[in-house]
Amino acid sequence: MKFSLSLPLLKDLSAPDPFRQTFELAVLAEQAGFDTATIGHHHFMAGNLADPLTFLAAVAARTSTLRVGTGIFQLPVHHPVRVAEQVATVDQLSGGRVTLGVGMGWWPLEYQVHGSDFRQRGARMEEALEVLRLVWTEEHTSFEGRFWSFPELTVHPRPVQRPHPPIWVAGVAPAAVDRAARLGDAWIWGPVQSLSAGLDCLGVYLPACEARGTPGEWVLRRYAWVGADDEQVRTEVLPHYVEGLMAHWRESAEEAEEKALFARIDAGEDVSAEEIAADRLLWGDPERVVGQIERYRAATGCTHVHAAFGAGLPAGTGQASLGGFEQIAEMIRLFGREVIPAFRRG
Repeated sequence: MKFSLSLPLLKDLSAPDPFRQTFELAVLAEQAGFDTATIGHHHFMAGNLADPLTFLAAVAARTSTLRVGTGIFQLPVHHPVRVAEQVATVDQLSGGRVTLGVGMGWWPLEYQVHGSDFRQRGARMEEALEVLRLVWTEEHTSFEGRFWSFPELTVHPRPVQRPHPPIWVAGVAPAAVDRAARLGDAWIWGPVQSLSAGLDCLGVYLPACEARGTPGEWVLRRYAWVGADDEQVRTEVLPHYVEGLMAHWRESAEEAEEKALFARIDAGEDVSAEEIAADRLLWGDPERVVGQIERYRAATGCTHVHAAFGAGLPAGTGQASLGGFEQIAEMIRLFGREVIPAFRRG
């Protein structure tokens, strides 16, 4: 079982190294046994990074074995040749440790400002993924597409990883899941997807991979809060955390199950935090979290779990996560000490 995590954007702009705490968390994650550290991407949001690839280069410079990745990069917003150059640069700087996780996002403003079209995001994603694979694997190549065209060229630097850096593709609609099977190296299970909704996506993804003769890799992404005191997490942290998550989920809710949940709440029904978190979050003490992961593994066959500790809150305040450096650092240590080893024994 592989374990990955999201890095929170902790910053002190008055300090000489304003992102020192985030970098320290990456080092802790490497020491704790995590495989990959990811960071998100949004424009015009104080709690997110507009240029995550530059940031990941700094993370890679401070680590030696930890893979670095985007989770997720808004690929259809940007020119794919420029993205290919940036990712290949990080791949060289890291010695072949970068993964590009991509998605389409949900905010039309990001598209509008960058000269893209939100209504065409699916088609733009398809073409951008084709361009990335082309320029990473071939030299002296040209492209003539619907959105992007270029004469014969060779992208430099060349990526270290062969045939190219892994591409993880997010999305919950059937078309997006099929796209992950056709044009990606892995599908990313949405962090707010319930177990049943994720299983529906796997029902599209795995047969599509089998038909193409590809491995069918995928990553189970979950928001998480782990603590030594299970009762304290259940009664004090979980209700507050879920309340914050729900505010952000409203911005990006796509699936019928999510919309039905909001309808119940808006109708005045008292839906408990535990019910909402039951098959959407990893939460509690290490024993409970191990049991939750075991349940996911039994139901889905997952082999890669991505934990986003305290993540998923609205980004407008400047920090889209619950908890400060010490709390998140302790969760990383605790997870590495008591959860990860439970899946690597024998």
